[in-house]
Amino acid sequence: MKFSHLPLLLITALIFLSSCAAMFSRYNTYMEEWKGQDEELVYLVYGPPMRNQELRDGRKLIAYDFQSTGTEQSLYCSINFELQDSIVMSAKYTGNIGAIRRHIKGPNGPKLVE
Repeated sequence: MKFSHLPLLLITALIFLSSCAAMFSRYNTYMEEWKGQDEELVYLVYGPPMRNQELRDGRKLIAYDFQSTGTEQSLYCSINFELQDSIVMSAKYTGNIGAIRRHIKGPNGPKLVE
């Protein structure tokens, strides 16, 4: 009798994990849309970067850091762009899913994902 709920628990866990994977897939798609875009569009959508770094090889790294306060804790995320000759080469995000969900944007503006 102890294991009668085990299949239901496994199915529930698989459904949860697949929905998380689908959500991250959407975030990754939004970030992929930035490749090839002009640097100025990044600034128009996100504003001035919070951090930036020029590398010796001519690449430029810019970052946007966000903090969202929840009812019990603060949520953090960072959205980072690598630029070469004023063109976005890559765009990535890190951090807490709650903060990422609130702040991720594509070249056409906000991409809030529920």
